Amino acid sequence: MAAVAATVGALALGAVIGTAAPFTGTSKFPGLGNGRLWSLAVSPADANTVLAATDQGVYRSADGGATWAQTSIKGQRAWSVGFDARAPHPAFAGLDGHGIARSSDGVTWADSSDGLTDRDVRSLAFGLEGLAAGTSSGVDVSPDGAHWRTAGLDGYSVSSLVVSANQPQLTLIAGVDGTPANAQNSGFLFRNSGGALQWQTLQQGLPTSTVVSSLSAGPLPSNGQFRPLVVTTTKGTYHSGDGGTTWTSSTGIPDQSNLTVSSFSPVDPNLVYAGADAGGSSGGVLVRSTDSGSTFTVVADALPEGQRNVDALAVAQSSPPTVLVAVDPPSTPAAVYRGADAAAPAPGATANDQAGAALSSAAPTPKPTAKPRARHVVEPPAQTTGFRAFIDTVFRFPFPLVLELLAILTVVYLVMRWRQRYLDIEGPP
Repeated sequence: MAAVAATVGALALGAVIGTAAPFTGTSKFPGLGNGRLWSLAVSPADANTVLAATDQGVYRSADGGATWAQTSIKGQRAWSVGFDARAPHPAFAGLDGHGIARSSDGVTWADSSDGLTDRDVRSLAFGLEGLAAGTSSGVDVSPDGAHWRTAGLDGYSVSSLVVSANQPQLTLIAGVDGTPANAQNSGFLFRNSGGALQWQTLQQGLPTSTVVSSLSAGPLPSNGQFRPLVVTTTKGTYHSGDGGTTWTSSTGIPDQSNLTVSSFSPVDPNLVYAGADAGGSSGGVLVRSTDSGSTFTVVADALPEGQRNVDALAVAQSSPPTVLVAVDPPSTPAAVYRGADAAAPAPGATANDQAGAALSSAAPTPKPTAKPRARHVVEPPAQTTGFRAFIDTVFRFPFPLVLELLAILTVVYLVMRWRQRYLDIEGPP
């Protein structure tokens, strides 16, 4: 093992130093067969502990990705794996139709889906106030990873989710690859603060519509207020330095290479790696940026020919940074390659990120929406003439006045009758 570790530590990423040294491939995944790798995660507490989400469950490595073993999650697809950002850093897995599982050692897992609104969990995000899960129908949040509640985006298929800020409250960026039929806009990237139900559509600098394949967020730089962000889409790769408000197209990506995954170094806000899977065909590429995703350069010859279909990436907290690359070649089984980027520049300075406002375990009450008052329209009566018009007029007249008029007419009639009778009896004077 010492020889393997020494070999890995001596590897350099691609043509960065002029003479390329290829990544080292890891051992096979027992029982995976032709299954695919979907996600990789390195423990923040121990760089030797690595998890992989696959079509056949969750695999664990205790030697930095050199060898792999099955865990208690087997025979079912796991979409995503990751570690809580808070000590003691328990592991979580997002499963296809089976909710969320939790593990203290990465080997034995237990269901942790209480309150989850959708059990198809496609992505996970970890903040200092809690966790978030992107599902096939919206986002759920949890302060403890055990009890969940909805955070909106119902009906949206959330392919990727990151924490863009912890202060002053947990802020999430969600990327989607499916929208509900009754969606009011064509947005594909959204921002949420504090786990509320309302999401802001992010559009400035982005195409009008596309599909998000991955989102990644770097550590908080010492000279900035926002964590750097990179999003890969079917219409290009974009980066943001202001929390997702504005986006700029990344440059240096080879023609015909549509990046599909990216991952920041957990200790360097400037260093980010990205790759393309070439849609399952021959090809693919691994690229690297040292300016937070503004420009990329190809990591030449780091991966063997025919093994460059990059599906997932992870970067360990090591010096130099160790990069793990999951590939899914069209003709051979999926594998993980790893290499140490000895030529990487010194990490950029980071700030001491701290937790913000506590994440509520209860869903906030939506703000009431003002509803316009209904306008009652009374149709005018049909026009009538003659005796019918006279009757309508009388009986539509205010009712008390009608009674008074009838009383007066009655009195006049009685007086006239009495006078007529008097004149008939007495005669004229």
